[in-house]
Amino acid sequence: MSDIIHPHLTPKKIYLKDASFESPGSPGVFQQATINPEIEMNLDISNTAIDDDGRYFEVVLQVTATATQDGASVFLVEVRQAGVFEITADDDKQKELLVQIGCPHMLLPFAREEIASLVSKGGFPQMLISPVNFEGVYRKKLEQETPESAASPAETH
Repeated sequence: MSDIIHPHLTPKKIYLKDASFESPGSPGVFQQATINPEIEMNLDISNTAIDDDGRYFEVVLQVTATATQDGASVFLVEVRQAGVFEITADDDKQKELLVQIGCPHMLLPFAREEIASLVSKGGFPQMLISPVNFEGVYRKKLEQETPESAASPAETH
């Protein structure tokens, strides 16, 4: 029998950790003929091991959407969707992939629903968040964290 552990990710609890909605231009923004704001989305993923064995993690997906029109703020919505996950893996690399890719993938639909609800309750047209390639987000994060040397070995004298 093999001692290999197949990576496994089990959500134990999914919950809304924090949410906020601001519409600084209300009610004036509603007097405009059309509301068609430009929306900037930002994502952040954080995690914390919550047991001594490093098996249970709280993962928080923060989604921030800032809407502007003609240079003025229309609304700002921020959701911190969280979950407690049980993760088993052979090594830290597998665990890291599950925390950075698998967990946020599970959290996004909940964050999407909360943002859509807040924006709608704020009096604005439905806002739909497109699917996110969390593997791409993770790779980009790794690239930014990896320091590049000023000179390649071939260039050093």
